Amino acid sequence: MSLSYVIEWMRDFAQAYYPLVVLTTTVIGFAFGLRIGFWSRVLGKLRDFWNTDIQLLKAKNAELTRTLNRVCDAFDDDNNLWRRKPVVKQPEHYDRALQESIPILLVANLKGGVGKTTIAANLATYFEQCKGERVLAIDLDHQGSLSSMLLPEAMQRAQRQANAVKALIGGSANGTAALFAASAPIRHSQQDSRLIECDDPFANFETRLLLEWLIGDRKDDIRYNLARVLHSAAAQKNFNRVIIDGPPRMTTGLINALCASTHIVVPFILDILSAERVGLFLRTVRRMRGQLFPYLELAGVAGTMKGDSADRLRAAEQRAISEAKRGVLHNWGPGDYVLEDVLIPRKQCIAGASALISRWRLSFTRWAGGCLVSRPGIRRPAPNRVPQPRRSGVRKETAAYEGQLLASRTQQF
Repeated sequence: MSLSYVIEWMRDFAQAYYPLVVLTTTVIGFAFGLRIGFWSRVLGKLRDFWNTDIQLLKAKNAELTRTLNRVCDAFDDDNNLWRRKPVVKQPEHYDRALQESIPILLVANLKGGVGKTTIAANLATYFEQCKGERVLAIDLDHQGSLSSMLLPEAMQRAQRQANAVKALIGGSANGTAALFAASAPIRHSQQDSRLIECDDPFANFETRLLLEWLIGDRKDDIRYNLARVLHSAAAQKNFNRVIIDGPPRMTTGLINALCASTHIVVPFILDILSAERVGLFLRTVRRMRGQLFPYLELAGVAGTMKGDSADRLRAAEQRAISEAKRGVLHNWGPGDYVLEDVLIPRKQCIAGASALISRWRLSFTRWAGGCLVSRPGIRRPAPNRVPQPRRSGVRKETAAYEGQLLASRTQQF
């Protein structure tokens, strides 16, 4: 019997009895597997895979779902993005630091083009040139307009990476050092006033910082990063005043400025559309104030871009003033906050932020000095002098700020 004949016979048998062959080989294979423990190892591998990999995947999927839901909930129509997370831990001695702080003035409004940058630049110039103070100006708008106005001409042509403002807002360990090492000199400064410049790279940075905080990748409370720096001993001893130019959006930078500032100035154009936004902005600030920055005071609401230099208001401007007053009363509270005796005219020379010597500038700086030089109950260091260590019994601020502005505006210089 040849080998070819045997192979042919086995092939015919397999074709004729195919189900029997399959069953027999399966039984033999299963029995052999049991004999050597093959199937127990397979079952063990499947059990381990289910108990580890599948469960880990389920847990990861659940965490990603919760993260996505947190981000979606944060951007709903309630406009409470920055109140979504409770304040677990404020900076150490936050309340005392604010009450004993040098003046930190935030110029802000969520409506753009109302003169925030122009006012911030002129305030920085005024307090340095007229009051002899060393000023720290901070630009938090990625458009960098304040930076362009205050930087020396040679530095304006250089590409700006906004590294200093990133260090302040990002909670960097060297944030305080950035006030001196990474800040830029203000143009024509005689007191070594400094500028924290800003530009386009800051926009993506603060958006990424917000998302990291929302999804839980950032464990620190990013809302107080700027406060930790500005309330530090180094900042308080080396500067007499801080002027912050806020962006026209409730960004990471603006919420940091609100939590760090002692006062807020709200500019608006003298037209009805701009005046209507004053109350809406103050309502947004007030809703966050009790939870996040309870010591922030409203210094004033200033009308800008007056149509002419006449002292008398036109009818449309008077309506805008009345609307601003109504918005402040309903959304902040009673008080002489809307300024009527000082209105900033629409003049290109105002944006120069140079020496304040002309008649309209004297009017403007008179308001600035009367309203913003001091806070009731807080001692201020003399210009260009390092403050002495404060005694433990420093009197806390008890006087209400409401009603103080009108009397302060009569101050003579």
